Amino acid sequence: MLAMANAVTLRKWIASHEKTCYFASADSPGKKIAFYFAVHQGGNFDIDFEVEGPNNRQLFKGEAERQGDFVFTATQVGEYAFCFKNGLASFADKLVEFDITLEDEARPEDIAKRTKRDEVMNSVVTIASDLQQITKFMKYFRMRENRNFATVSSTESRIWWFSALDSLCVVLVAVIQVYAIRALFTAKRSRL
Repeated sequence: MLAMANAVTLRKWIASHEKTCYFASADSPGKKIAFYFAVHQGGNFDIDFEVEGPNNRQLFKGEAERQGDFVFTATQVGEYAFCFKNGLASFADKLVEFDITLEDEARPEDIAKRTKRDEVMNSVVTIASDLQQITKFMKYFRMRENRNFATVSSTESRIWWFSALDSLCVVLVAVIQVYAIRALFTAKRSRL
């Protein structure tokens, strides 16, 4: 018997000073909840997050985090809140990609059944697990690519402005030198 999993991956632009929450409902205790997020664009690529369980009990909290990957077991039935806040120090909108997965954990009787599975079913489960791991790696590398591209763009802009300022300074110094040399020769002629 395969474990059932419900998952959703979303991308959301979060405006400056905005707080937004998403909810997942655990209909029975013992569900495994996985929560992954990464900031793809905006500001310093950081965001505040908070995970709350039923009865507003805080499970995880982080400030100015670039990414996070958490797995925990739902001990209570109810709604779990996954909130993002684009903090007070932030001035830019941010693109956050996040993934919430709910999965039934294996019970002891399920483990006994799994030992009797045939090889094909074990291969299917192994392949599915490997594909999930590959998907996580792809998300991570995509997020790193976005961050690095933003760094390159920012550096390119700074280099262009520095070069323009440097060229302007060279032209300004050349003009000043021309006028200074002219002033020296015109001052000598007036003495004669």
